[in-house]
Parts: sequence; C-alpha cells; structure tokens
Amino acid sequence: MKRNMLAVILSYVCAAALLSGCGSGGAANAPAGEAESGAPQTEAPAESAEEDAEVPAKEGGAGESAPADGVVIEAVANEGQFDGEELSILVSAGWMDSRYDAVIARFEETYGVTVDLQTIPADQYSDILQSDLANGTCPDVFWIQSNPFAISSVIVDPENYCIDFTGEAWEAVMPKARLSSCTSDGKLYGLQIWHNSPEYVMLYNKTLFEELGINKTPSTYEELKADCKIIAEAGITPWFMPGADGWQHQLAFFQIGGSYEAQQPGLYEALNSNKAVFAGNEGMLTVLKEFKELSDLGYFGEDWIGTDSTNMSNEFGDRTCAMAMANSSYIQQIKEDTGTGDEFGLFLIPLNDNDCYPTNPAGPTMFGYKSTPHEDLVRAFFTFLCTPESLQEILDNSPGYTNLDVNTVIEQHWLPEEEEFMASVDKAKMETPVLQTGTKYTNDYWMNFGADMVAYCQGTMEADEVLSNMDARRAEAAATADDPAWK
Repeated sequence: MKRNMLAVILSYVCAAALLSGCGSGGAANAPAGEAESGAPQTEAPAESAEEDAEVPAKEGGAGESAPADGVVIEAVANEGQFDGEELSILVSAGWMDSRYDAVIARFEETYGVTVDLQTIPADQYSDILQSDLANGTCPDVFWIQSNPFAISSVIVDPENYCIDFTGEAWEAVMPKARLSSCTSDGKLYGLQIWHNSPEYVMLYNKTLFEELGINKTPSTYEELKADCKIIAEAGITPWFMPGADGWQHQLAFFQIGGSYEAQQPGLYEALNSNKAVFAGNEGMLTVLKEFKELSDLGYFGEDWIGTDSTNMSNEFGDRTCAMAMANSSYIQQIKEDTGTGDEFGLFLIPLNDNDCYPTNPAGPTMFGYKSTPHEDLVRAFFTFLCTPESLQEILDNSPGYTNLDVNTVIEQHWLPEEEEFMASVDKAKMETPVLQTGTKYTNDYWMNFGADMVAYCQGTMEADEVLSNMDARRAEAAATADDPAWK
C-alpha cells in the first residue's frame, strides 16, 4: 500500500460524523461534519432522518452480534482480472487509520493491485475534495462525513460524480439508519462502516463519585450543578471541557436535540421546512444559559476556552477531572494510557433535563468516483470490505471502537460499561437523531456555532444572538442549495 501524505503534520481537528465524526481528540471520533467546518448537508432522502433513525442497541442487548442468519457477502477474485492496476483513495485524517491496513494489504494480495492511500489533514480535506471533483481529478474512491442531508450538498451532483451502487449485495450489510446517509433520490452511492457505540455522552469516574458521596448520576441540570459543586470543593475539575479544540464544547448543545424535540413536538420537521427557527427556542436558550452558568462557576476548569483535549485521558487517570463528553470506548483509552484502577461509567448529558439518547445516523462514508477508469476494481473493493472477514479485521484493528453497526455475523467487543448504559436508556428516547444531523444546514456551521458559544461565555454576545446567527447561516446555505422551503 502506498501512503501519500499531502502534509507533513496531520491535523486532527474535527467535523460525521460528521460528522459525526471528538472523544479521543481525533477526527476519527468526531461527530459528523466537525472535521470540515463547511461541509454542507442539505437534502434529505425519501424518508426523513427522524423516520430513518433506528434504536442504536440491537435486540437482546448492546453486546449481541448480528443474528445467525445475518447477511454474508463473498468476494470472488477472478485470477489476473486486475493485475497491475492501482486503486487510489482520498480520505480525511482519522477516518481510516490503521484499522484498514490489514484489509487493504489482503485486498492488494488477493487482486494483484496497489492501493494508493492519500490522507489529507482534516482542515484541508473539504477544499481538496471539492477541487478534485470540479477539476475531474478525483481519486477512484473518496470519503465524506455523511448524514441524511449531506450527499447532495457536499457532493452536489451525485449522479455526475458518484458510481451508482444500487442493487449491490453489500447494501444489505448496512442497517436502515446507515443507509439514510448513503442514498440520494433512491439511489445507493455510499458505503458507511461505522460503530454503534454511545457517542458523546457523559463519561465519569465512578470510583471518584462514590468516594465523594455521589451515589447516583445526575439526571437533571440542578442535580448536575450540585454534583459539580461537591467535586469542585474537593479540588477537582468537575467537567473537563477542551474549548481550544474548537469542536468539542458545542456537543453539549447539539447532542441533546431529542430534548428540544420533546419540548416542541414537530420541531425538526418545522426546522427542515423553514417553519421554525433556532432563535427564541426555549429549550435551546435554556441550554446556552446553563452552559454559561457552569462556565462562570468554574466547573469546566480554569481557562477551559484555552484548554485542548490532548491530555484528557491523563486528566482522568490523575483524577484532576471527574467528567467529560466522550465516546463510550474512550474508557478503554483512559485505562490503557494511565493504568488506573478506577471504574468509569456513562450517563446522558443532563442539560435542559435531557433524557434522550444521542442517536446519530452519520459517519465517515466512502464513495466511488464515477469517472474512474477502474470502476470494476472500485466495485470489487467495496464488496471486499463488506465480507465478514474484512469487517472483523476492521473492528479488531480499530484503536478506539468496540463494535461495528452491521447486519452480518462478527464478534463484537462491547464494553460492560456500554452494555450497562445502553440497558438503562428508555428505547422510546432513542428515536430522535442529534440536532446536527437531524436538521438541514445545521452541521455545516458547527465551528461557527462553537465560536459563538465561546463569545457568549465571554460576555461579548447574547444567547439569542448565538441562535439567530445559526438561523442566518442556515438561510444562506438554503439559498445556495436553492431550497424551495426558503423561497
């Protein structure tokens, strides 16, 4: 495999998911869209994102693999069919990493080909991809942080730029919620191999909580604030908030989109049809005010706005912080990095008294370039990735995630903490996607919104101005996309 690093220093700034992409400080863990601050996501597939969202936990518990009759894809290598060919792949830093190395090596050996992996820093990826598409110089395979609204706005014209995979057997490997981020106008264009872990919930030091006399996790904002006071009085940062990363702190606002929908049923549909706005929304204003109050009280730590996440696992291991927003698999990283004997757990972000799970159908997604001279090789590659052997290899070599959200039989590696948390959440509270991927044109302005949140916390902007700025940006994106609802 050839690795073509187009910059010496890779940026792991996020933006799914966008997207979804955050937890371990790398773009691979980011919610969809954060790695590229301007990754537009506009057009929904035939069904709405909310209709497509599935309960994240499989029946029978988080730790179960796919049923015994799960989809089994086989890759057939015709001897000499592709000998000497080269497959080029354009990808943002963090979306493939070492987890794909073994699969790619086996693909090269099986088909007698070379894979040229072109990894781009996250903050440059969107511009390079758009340039390649516009100039007709795109590699054979390219990636985007996709969600149910992303294909037509990030790729703009999928019929012109993407191989149509409709009817491929591997489509059945993806659950319905994943397919919503891979299709446009009823056609299958993308392949999303992503995990099913809780994304960006509250990770906390269970041992420390117990020692401080906190015997239950907070389920309301007032309970959270009271616990933060106890933790702060012990000289420990209650909620580690790495504001300098630029993409993490706004998770506190967006991951609890279900609470906004619960307060105002039909809000997502209204936002997507331009019949509602962010400004003046009671739940959203409440979250911003609660966030600022925690900041003013010092519960995010000294100079949280200037603090990044590079040392977060050590903060947990050294017991200098008690909580942070992270992916559930970050528990593994804390233990591996620090050797701590403390136990950790998970709970929902309780701002706005939220009790909704952050369901997210988004994630890094690969596409085949329509003008490639190697279309048959691209199709063979996608099929190869969807075999049980390849999926198992990808999971086993993943540095962070414990499972893959696929309809095939592989050995999952769920953590006990994940299973305990998933079992504690009402499945009826798992039906609404996170705000950034459940509403049009929102994830596009992730970084802008984060900057406005900082300005609000610093006293240079009002809470409702943060929301009205998002409305103005969404309207601008809708105009660019010629969205009839905004006319």
